[in-house]
Amino acid sequence: MPKNSKAISCKNVWKLYGSNPSKYLASKNFNPTIKDLKESQYIPAVFNASIDVYEGEILVIMGLSGSGKSSLVRCMTRLIEPTSGEIYFEGSDLLKATDKELIEIRRHKMGMVFQNFALMPHRNVLDNIAFPLEVQGISREKREKRALEIIDLVGLQGRSKYYPRELSGGQQQRAAIARALAISPEILLFDEPTSSLDPELVDEVLSVIRNLAEQGKTMLVVTHEMEFARKVSNNVIFLHDGLVEEEGHPDTVFTNPQSERCRNFLFNRRE
Repeated sequence: MPKNSKAISCKNVWKLYGSNPSKYLASKNFNPTIKDLKESQYIPAVFNASIDVYEGEILVIMGLSGSGKSSLVRCMTRLIEPTSGEIYFEGSDLLKATDKELIEIRRHKMGMVFQNFALMPHRNVLDNIAFPLEVQGISREKREKRALEIIDLVGLQGRSKYYPRELSGGQQQRAAIARALAISPEILLFDEPTSSLDPELVDEVLSVIRNLAEQGKTMLVVTHEMEFARKVSNNVIFLHDGLVEEEGHPDTVFTNPQSERCRNFLFNRRE
């Protein structure tokens, strides 16, 4: 696909855990090896990552558990603070944004969907989906109208008055996606949206994401669902120890991966 403007751009992003990691990185001139880090007792959650998510693109991040996928996404939204690097959102340096500016970005421009659904148990589906609009100060009439539109979009018709406990796992995740969509975000970020679901429920959640892809939504998806990555994504990234080991078009990555770890990961998943 033609490259549009960058929605999010990460440049040399690090997230290290250990004693004073910022000072350590500076002392190593921002170029330590994995061996250096282990010898110095630092744990690399994100290792010098540089990635771009373009408008209208579906970027999929894959890798083994503990490879840094969730950490990278959380750095990109500043849910956790990077140790070092640059993160640009719509051309502005996200790491220089004030707390107030970050709140506004999350309220109006970023939709985030996590693996544990995070629905409020005391609110029904309609009120859960409308909640971000309530936070924005939108009137009840307008926010409920918008919520009902999104309920139709994600296939939860007839369940607007249900509470989370009355929904299946797949329905709960669709409600979480609907809540993220309510604000009409510029980008949607999914962190393992199907990992806590039974296999038979995975397809119904992925079908919602596929529909969003067809509408040209910009999305970053952390997932192990290889067929989804192959059929829907425009770009695939494979992480190991927080390091981007493989990046490219899904046809290339899945048929001819250059990284041995990526090959092992893909072949093991296929088995």
